[in-house]
Amino acid sequence: MEQTTGPYPPTEPTPEPAFVTGLAYGVLAVLGVVLGLVESFQFSWEAGGVPVAAIALSLVNLAVFRAAGWAMESRIGAVVPAVPWLVVLVVLSARRPEGDLVVTGTTAGYVYMFGGAVAILIAIVWTRSARPWMLTGAPRPPGT
Repeated sequence: MEQTTGPYPPTEPTPEPAFVTGLAYGVLAVLGVVLGLVESFQFSWEAGGVPVAAIALSLVNLAVFRAAGWAMESRIGAVVPAVPWLVVLVVLSARRPEGDLVVTGTTAGYVYMFGGAVAILIAIVWTRSARPWMLTGAPRPPGT
């Protein structure tokens, strides 16, 4: 005889609808673009020759990318905002035909670029997946 803890049998957790999951990933991608745009114009603040803003923004990126991975319960959650951030960084650090660029090759620029790249790697490695599909197999559609 099987015991139940209440008047109803325990229910299985239901997977999130695909639309909600896709919307969450879309919001994270937009967040990555916004971070890349705002940070690329603010990284050069220094205090006594120390690129304080570049260091702080690298830590902000680590926190945001790690929080995204934690919230989505997967490493892909950390990757989704990081890739648009990296694309914006590459575009804004490339020299235009006129010779202009936003992210310059100064100490602050290099700390910002490499600090952000290290933040991406740390966030991806630090994030644990709640459903490790490599160990349990790929997720199957409901009803199969």
